Formats: sequence, C-alpha cells, structure tokens
Amino acid sequence: MGESVVRTVLGDIPKDELGIVYAHEHLIIQGGLGVMKKSDLKLDSIEKAVEEISDCKRFAAKTFVDFMPLDSGRNPVALMEIARKSETNIIATTGFHKPYYYDDLHWIYHYSIDDITDLLIQECEVGMDRHSYNGPLVERVSAKAGVLKGASDYNVIKPVSQKLFEAVAMAHLETGIPIATHTEHGTCGIEQVELLTRFGVKPENVIICHMDRNPDFYVHKELAETGCYIEYDNATRIKYHPDIHSVQLIERMIEAGYQDKILLGTDFALRSYWKAYGGGPGMASLLESFIPRLIRHGIAEELVMGIMTKNPQNAFSLKERGR
Repeated sequence: MGESVVRTVLGDIPKDELGIVYAHEHLIIQGGLGVMKKSDLKLDSIEKAVEEISDCKRFAAKTFVDFMPLDSGRNPVALMEIARKSETNIIATTGFHKPYYYDDLHWIYHYSIDDITDLLIQECEVGMDRHSYNGPLVERVSAKAGVLKGASDYNVIKPVSQKLFEAVAMAHLETGIPIATHTEHGTCGIEQVELLTRFGVKPENVIICHMDRNPDFYVHKELAETGCYIEYDNATRIKYHPDIHSVQLIERMIEAGYQDKILLGTDFALRSYWKAYGGGPGMASLLESFIPRLIRHGIAEELVMGIMTKNPQNAFSLKERGR
C-alpha cells in the first residue's frame, strides 16, 4: 500500500486520482457543543454541501478534506452521501478539536491514552462510528478516517490536549494515517511538531493548519525546516488580514524553497461563509479569485497547481507504519 494510497470515505484510492484538493474544509457540522455556543457553525444540510461543492467543481475541484473530528458535529454517513451526490473524493477525520468543543465531563478527560488510541485505530482501520463516539453504543459504518487530528489553544497546549496528541501519535504509528492539527491563530505550531516528534512521529507526516493567521515568515520558515506540511486557509477572510499578506507569505515560502510543503484550503466552517446558505464569499473563491491572484502576482502556474495537486497527494497519503 505504502504512500501511493489515500483513504477516502468511499474507499482507498491512488493518490494521483485526487486532482485539485481543498486541503481543509468543513462540509457537515450537525450539532455538538460548538454549535450550541455558536449557531453559525451549524452546517447541517447535505444538499447545500453538494451545492457548495458543485460551485467549486466549476473550477475543476475534485477532492475535499473534511476536518470535523470526534463528537463535535461530524457525521460520517452524511459525508458518504455528499461524496456520492457530488461525485467528489472526501477524506474524513478522526481525532479531536480543542477543548472548547467538549464539556468538562467528556470522556477525553478520563479515558486512558491506550483506550483512546484504540478508539482512533478502529476508526481508521475498521470504520468510523456513525455517532462519532458521542456514545454509549458504537455503530461502525464502512467509511474509514483518512486523517488523525489534534488541536491546541491560543499559545498553549493544555494537559488534556497533550494527552490527546499522544493518542493521535500512537494511532498514527499503528495505522500510517497522516496527522493534521488545529493551531489557534497560528500559535504552537513548533510546539505541536516537537510534541509529536517526542512520541515518535516523523514531522514529514504532519500537517500544521491555519498558520497564515500568523503571517510571520520567520515562524513559517522555522516550521517548514522541520519537514512538516503547512496549511493556509485565510484567503478572502479580510476581517483577519488582507489577501496580500497570504500572497506575499506564499511567495516568500516558495522563494525559500518550501513550495512542496504548502497546502491550501478555505476552512469555511460557518454558514455565513457559504453561498449555498446565502452568505459569502463561498468556497469557490479559493479557485475563482485567490489562485488566479497568485498567478497574476508572478508565481508560476506550475508551482501553484503543484500546491493544489501534488502537495496534498503526498501529505494525505498513507505513511509507513511504526517509528
């Protein structure tokens, strides 16, 4: 199997069949504590997800990585249905978000690392739980997870998150499923890599997400030097910073020789971002406006398309098992 296969919700496929990849998305969020705290997070319509994806397909998008992890609104059956109806590849996630998404009595606090690791391995190799382990019964579906997720908070990796990172690392070593992480405002990226490395994970098997929320080239260069992948998803979200910051950051990373380590997505986890829900700018904006802007800025089209195709092929493929 090696590094030539990617695990999607409809089965393993050769990595060169991924096409253009949206590397960090949220296609369905059907509830959970996060939605209770912020109703804009509720993305509960299969039909609207298919509509939003169809808009992206006008620009040849073919694969979407859904990053909603355990017990935070993930719905594996809905992801399978979206994949079939949209005729796209969807990669699903197991693992954990930041503590914000779990109450203080959640099982993440009292299950052992070994027990949590086993739950993750089952999701990757047997099938995801239909109910995403919101319990108490487990009902596995045919879809398997293709990404293991860990998360940290703003400038700190809390003790429970460190515990979950260890379980994610152990599951990765057993299954070869790649690891991707949530950073809060682009902080703790280096600390995440160092932590995972301490557990035996190779940095080249790790994707550090949301780093363009902190568009400090020094930080990004330091992170890229570890060998990990860096995912950017801040384009068109002007409330954080103008797109020129992302454009110039990508340009500098390419000039420094890290073009093979960059991934792009939208992370549009709010219905107010989706055209299908009456918001904007819509997920298609990545391919419709931001990618052309990179090319107009002077970045070679071949390099840009490599970021959207070759890089995710390598980042999301199954890895060699073990240390």
